[in-house]
Amino acid sequence: MEATLADETQHSYVGPVDPSQFLEDYLPCLNSTPATPCLSEEDLEALKGLATGTSAIDMYEQFQMTLGRCVRGMIFADTSSDLVKDTFPIKPDFALYEEGVVAPGEMDVSTAELCIELIPSMSCDPFEDTDLSKGGFEYPLERDPEEAKKMQGKITAYTVAQVSSQFRFFAFSVVVVRDHARFVRWDRAGAVASARFNYVENSNILVDFFWRFSHLSCEGRGHDPSVSPANLSEEDAQKIREILDLEAGTALFAFEVPHKDGNRLFYGPRFPFPVRSLIGQLSTRTVPVCDFVKGKPGKKALLKEYWRLAGMRGEVEFYEHLIKHDVPHIAPLSRRIHTLFSHRYLHRLVLGFVRRRLTQFKRTRELAVGIFHAMEAHWKAFEKARVLHRDISVNNILIDENGKGVLIDWALAVLLDDQGDSNVIERHDRMGTWQFMSAELLKNPGQIHTLQDDIESFVHVLRWTILCYLPGPMDEVSRKEWENNESDVGPLSPKGVQTLGTFCDSAFRVRYCNPPTEGDKRLYDFVRAEFSEGLLTEEMLNADSMHKYTLCVERLKNSQWFLNTLEDALKRPDWPGDDAADANLLLITEGTSR
Repeated sequence: MEATLADETQHSYVGPVDPSQFLEDYLPCLNSTPATPCLSEEDLEALKGLATGTSAIDMYEQFQMTLGRCVRGMIFADTSSDLVKDTFPIKPDFALYEEGVVAPGEMDVSTAELCIELIPSMSCDPFEDTDLSKGGFEYPLERDPEEAKKMQGKITAYTVAQVSSQFRFFAFSVVVVRDHARFVRWDRAGAVASARFNYVENSNILVDFFWRFSHLSCEGRGHDPSVSPANLSEEDAQKIREILDLEAGTALFAFEVPHKDGNRLFYGPRFPFPVRSLIGQLSTRTVPVCDFVKGKPGKKALLKEYWRLAGMRGEVEFYEHLIKHDVPHIAPLSRRIHTLFSHRYLHRLVLGFVRRRLTQFKRTRELAVGIFHAMEAHWKAFEKARVLHRDISVNNILIDENGKGVLIDWALAVLLDDQGDSNVIERHDRMGTWQFMSAELLKNPGQIHTLQDDIESFVHVLRWTILCYLPGPMDEVSRKEWENNESDVGPLSPKGVQTLGTFCDSAFRVRYCNPPTEGDKRLYDFVRAEFSEGLLTEEMLNADSMHKYTLCVERLKNSQWFLNTLEDALKRPDWPGDDAADANLLLITEGTSR
């Protein structure tokens, strides 16, 4: 994961910033802030001991003893060997907590205010200082050696865990390399790093950082003021937990969402772990919520949070546009909020429902219905609202309480009118779930994203879900081999839904085979002439390879043939009634992205 995060954040660092300017820009000293204390001679000697440590373990005691007196209302905790409380297994050398919020010997990233990494070797410094007087901002800040990139990924992982388990706009960290240190400020656009400075010769800078940091407000340390611990009685909190299907004692939070009649509060748990991205699409997260009015919890809803570059259309805009054009089978939109921060918008929207995942189908006919309705929503959005979804995956199709399909997650959609071409859409900075992306996009990263790519993704969703969740004679090993190697599906039952997936998939072979030659086309003209004169039967015409090619080309022009095929299949009376999804067939499948 560290290597992935280092690659993801490449060229997303800004700096080096002069350390004193860093303090002024990001940790302003208020009039009410007490004067920064000075270190004693004993403390300065301890700092020298920290600087000469040959291992991180040698540096721990000196660091905690010296700098523990430079904060107020907070404590430094040696977390390098602590029991990890969270599902995100990180162990920074030190974490800074508010007093009384964490038990000794326990690493709880969900309450950590600051992560600190002690590095005994200069070769592991993740950043390269350039001469600021010569335009240092024009050069990459990251260093290329393997040990440096590993450290970049490591400190990024700390921040990803911190901001993903908390409600934050930004976070800080400190990197100590032998007798030098630097400060880093992180947000969803990347990071700003200070220049490296000698903290023995300039101890006032290091002390000033921790002193200022411990006197900042929660908002000044990066916390989102629109989310706070729920101020509810235990009785009311338990009512909400029951509506949201949460375990007793689950901590609840209040999410403040603007509304035309004033701000509304929705209550829900902490966002689930783990999110493994700082700036990419995988930083999107969702959580079930409900409001609480006059002593009663409302209906269960879904709160979604994601970050997008300023200037990009938000998902709410797409929902409003789709609703305006009466696009069916999409999620009802309840509320929204968006906040501009560091050239990116934090978007939060509340969707008025929480439904079953497609992989929880009760019978294969319900699976087919779910995909049919989602494809209908997709085609109506393209045809009536001129919107292309661009992120069709098994996670973005849900099943409602009536067994109908719902297409969600329009965050990567584009409005065709914005592009000036109704058939093709440019694809930039795109991440997707590889099992469902078209082969064309996988073979050609950066390729133009078309309607045909999304239609192909629907077929992949159908066949992948059949493979992974439909009971049959294939064992888990065989299914995983198929998933990884993309070999033939093999013997699955019932054959009806398997045949449906294979039949729909056949239309895409024309995208990946050699195009017909001029000779093929002349021969096909002859065959059609023979057919029109009654010299060939329809069966003989349909067996002609060029005729099959032409039919597939026509079918791929829009979604109508696929919709008709699914609709005809759903009219059959012989669908099984006892072939529900088996979630134990493949335990680790979903969410694999690249």
